[in-house]
Amino acid sequence: MRPRVLVCSPIPVVRVGSAWHTLDLWAHDINAQADVADITLRCAAVDTTSDALAPLAPGIALVTEDDDLASVIPQTDFIQIPGNAGWLTSRPYLPIVQWAKRFGKPVFLGISSNRARTYTMNAKGKSLFARTKALLQFVDIRMTQLFLASRCAGVFVVGEGLRKLVWPVARDVHVGVASWVDADDIAPPRADHDRPLRVCMAGRLEPMKGFHIGIDAFALAGQERFASLTIIGRGAEQDALARQAEQGQLADFAILPPVGYPTAFFHFLDNQDIVLMTNLNDEQPRLIFDAISRGCIPLCPDTPPYRALGLDTRILYEQGSAASLADRLRSLADPALRRQVGHVIAAKATTYTVHTMHRARLDWMAEIAARR
Repeated sequence: MRPRVLVCSPIPVVRVGSAWHTLDLWAHDINAQADVADITLRCAAVDTTSDALAPLAPGIALVTEDDDLASVIPQTDFIQIPGNAGWLTSRPYLPIVQWAKRFGKPVFLGISSNRARTYTMNAKGKSLFARTKALLQFVDIRMTQLFLASRCAGVFVVGEGLRKLVWPVARDVHVGVASWVDADDIAPPRADHDRPLRVCMAGRLEPMKGFHIGIDAFALAGQERFASLTIIGRGAEQDALARQAEQGQLADFAILPPVGYPTAFFHFLDNQDIVLMTNLNDEQPRLIFDAISRGCIPLCPDTPPYRALGLDTRILYEQGSAASLADRLRSLADPALRRQVGHVIAAKATTYTVHTMHRARLDWMAEIAARR
């Protein structure tokens, strides 16, 4: 029998024609979870539209009013609530926790990023007001996470770097991965080549993402070895990154707007060779599995969330060091090394898929529920 899961989300849905749509990245995740469980989604319904929308799977039931939860919760096996925000955003989930306790249903808190630390990292070097605001946001999120974690049956986090966020209040912690790659998304091995390499980065353009380190590393590695450096993303740092690239005299550099996920983004990766993972926080972005699944080689910080994946050490570099990243990037100009590294990491794409991620999490929830 498939588990019945109530998923609470701050991401709204919008009616488009006869179907509900939501943010394409979120739709990809929740639709995959619906392949392995019966999903009821609790979220707001809005009238605004966006270009980055995708339909929800037809089998997903939708609850947009809290009054309906009194009948939904007794029919649910597990309840998931998000744990990435502060008190005001998280407060609507408190009645759900209370109702779940009344009906004897386990609630699980999900934390996918260290959002609190991101605020303080992005505020470095800014005004006193901005730094103070970031510190208050940090405290707000961290206190809310600990409060909710202490009242949930368990907490699931993305990557080993986030485990510490709920220590010591969480009863049980499941460390998962962030992979939105399906088995059908994995591309066949690429043919060998000895041409200049195409290098890319992707994500929100903010200081915490470390794109400035990637640009410095690309310049240090020697442009003659590479065909281009492309960034996919938008954000407050866009102009500063463009100026940095101009000052570094990068010959073939571009910042492109975000593209749809997964099809358009995978097509972009199919035309790249190396993906620079420059995140300065302690998270494990899904981009690493996107890259591996499409035949790219990711260069990753040598930090717990990446080491725990069992990656080839030749693609790990000292976090925050442009010189260390440049050294790794320069070494991949050797086709023989690229073949060796590519062969070793290719298996990770099939090991960590969006469906194995959700099944492992559901198995963990079922184990805790059985103990209760």
